[in-house]
Amino acid sequence: MIQVTAAIIQRDGKLLLCQRPKGKRCELLWEFPGGKIKRDETPEECLVRECREELGITIKTEQLAQKVEYVYPDITVNIHFYYCKLIDGEPVCIEHNDIQWFTLDEASKMPLCPADNKMLNLVSEDIKGFLSMATSKSD
Repeated sequence: MIQVTAAIIQRDGKLLLCQRPKGKRCELLWEFPGGKIKRDETPEECLVRECREELGITIKTEQLAQKVEYVYPDITVNIHFYYCKLIDGEPVCIEHNDIQWFTLDEASKMPLCPADNKMLNLVSEDIKGFLSMATSKSD
């Protein structure tokens, strides 16, 4: 089983999603940013590294949202989804086909990777709270 992390990052009530590149598993499907956890790396350290490498941003992990195990035909992943705060930078498309900000309703209608879709279905109410709490703090 592969251990993976994913960041639930919000700005102005919208969630950051990344479209996977062509030629990779789940090509052109949308996902929350993240990646594989390296040996001797915590999930939080992995997320900070992956977001810096793939999006050019600095984030801070705030809280574990959900762990999701998903069995693909050729691999099983255990994804640690974290609520994260964007600390510095503007996301740029380095590794992905596209990156965009979506409302929760828009995100739930996007063609998501199956594991990301499973997580969204499990914690959509919690994400609503995360989005409303974050936007009320910035008011």
